[in-house]
Amino acid sequence: MILIDSNIIIDIIENDPRWSDWSIEQIVQLSAEHDVAINEVVIAEAAPGMATLEAFRREMERIDVTIESIDADAAFLAGRAFRAYRQRRREGAKSILADFLIGGHAQALNATVLTRDPRFYRSYFPTVPLITPEAESA
Repeated sequence: MILIDSNIIIDIIENDPRWSDWSIEQIVQLSAEHDVAINEVVIAEAAPGMATLEAFRREMERIDVTIESIDADAAFLAGRAFRAYRQRRREGAKSILADFLIGGHAQALNATVLTRDPRFYRSYFPTVPLITPEAESA
């Protein structure tokens, strides 16, 4: 399974001039061989760019992306990674950040994450495989 980071979906919804084509191409290629999904966190982060939830669902169906719900295992893994983040920073966020929930979900599913911003995932979810633009240029 491939779990898609919010930045990829936002690229598509906002038709980002730099990243939209790359993001769509990745989903098209990946969905030919894998289940490709988002979770509720991605829906929340992408919601400002959509008029209705139904319009969002239609867009996800159009690009062959399903919604995979976060379960207790994923939430727990996210919370453990968030604790490590807070210990490193010693100050800062008191509420869990969206990327922790996406990373925890990917780890619980043994999924790969499609993202444009791998730094966070490499730091807090080092065992989660990533698909990134930099991987193409390597």
